[in-house]
Amino acid sequence: MNVEVVCTPFSNYEEIVRDLESKFSALNIDPNVLLVFFTDSVLNDHEKVLAYLKDRFPDAKMTGCFVEGYTTPNETWTSGLVILLMDSDNVEIFYAKGKDAFKKIGRDVSGWNTAILIFPLFYFSSRFEMLRFYFSNIYHYTKYISARSLNDKIRVLRKYSDVLESKYVFPVNKVLRSMPRDTDIIGMNLLPLEARTGFPKIFANYESIGRGIVAVCFKGKLNASFHDVFPERGNSFEETVEILRNTFPEAEIVRVVKKGVAIGEVNGIRATKFLEARISSLRELSKDEALSKLNEGKLQTVTPYALAFLSKITYGCSLLGLLPYPLGIYPSLFDTDGFYDEALFLGEYYSLKRFEELFKCKRFEDSFDLFLIDYNVFPMFGGRVTEVAEYAKTFCQRYLGLFTSCPSIRLRSMEKKFMSEIERGICFNGTGTSAMLEMKL
Repeated sequence: MNVEVVCTPFSNYEEIVRDLESKFSALNIDPNVLLVFFTDSVLNDHEKVLAYLKDRFPDAKMTGCFVEGYTTPNETWTSGLVILLMDSDNVEIFYAKGKDAFKKIGRDVSGWNTAILIFPLFYFSSRFEMLRFYFSNIYHYTKYISARSLNDKIRVLRKYSDVLESKYVFPVNKVLRSMPRDTDIIGMNLLPLEARTGFPKIFANYESIGRGIVAVCFKGKLNASFHDVFPERGNSFEETVEILRNTFPEAEIVRVVKKGVAIGEVNGIRATKFLEARISSLRELSKDEALSKLNEGKLQTVTPYALAFLSKITYGCSLLGLLPYPLGIYPSLFDTDGFYDEALFLGEYYSLKRFEELFKCKRFEDSFDLFLIDYNVFPMFGGRVTEVAEYAKTFCQRYLGLFTSCPSIRLRSMEKKFMSEIERGICFNGTGTSAMLEMKL
């Protein structure tokens, strides 16, 4: 395998092409695979850049998406774009679209050693789709509050969860669960820091695929690893609760009514109203405010406030961020059926240095390392995110690091009791996760 990285911090098409062309001319590689990662600064010109790359590398397989930033041994940027170029017969790209996309991808991935899945956690194709989602939420919430029993409420949530999964949400644990057991899976489960319609954008063969999933599959000498910033989980519900309370002293146990990816209430009221009651500085957005922010690409998706759901299977936990959206039934990014109805409400905070532990998991000295870092480091640590690059330089020789939404993983075996392991071999958390793929050269 021959691997090179080329990046440019420029945002204007002409400057991007001029810079890329000068760097391409110096390469000693004829790539047959391109992984292209844009930042928001290139949004207006990204289609022209894709057309240029297609013309420049007409025979190369291509995929990519938007990320919040990237780091290489020489630079760290939140502007421009970065390209991973590979010349290898042991890399293949598959993609599928629609509500059952992950089932088809599961069949394609079988037989490969490792795969990186790129898919949207939540996706609105248009303003109309956002409105349809909003009115569907009102309709189901009206039925929910009219329900006469808990079982009736659960039935409403089940129906609404089916709607969410069919049109808007790819639940992380459900996607990973459907992948073949003989393949290690790293999840790039995308949710931009600030949401807008038509995002996240994911590309295959130089075209946007909308609500779809891409699998970049690898064979050879590989090592996939994962880390989270939390202490190890306990051996029971009570033990994990105690660990979380020691980590987050203000954590409060709450009662949740949920089903699938739909949350009906927290301590007897809507999740948004619960958040508003606990955090006096927050106010629930109106429908018009939410739509306006979504259209402008400024609808916030990260928050320091979360529900920590505890797994009945592993006693690990996954955090779901709470934001003041105008919703009756609150959507989850993972299937909650395997979790207790008691959760913890908490405010998250952790040390940036905990991300250094990912690089200590390395097995190969002579490798190219592609790693993913949770983008929550930007709102939490600002300019200090460059420290992640310093950690990488200590342990890695050649690498590309991407700052993106809370990466997940499904491994054949785990080396420690990660707090984020919510099903056997499956790790996901709404914050504080990182993953790495080592490719031995």
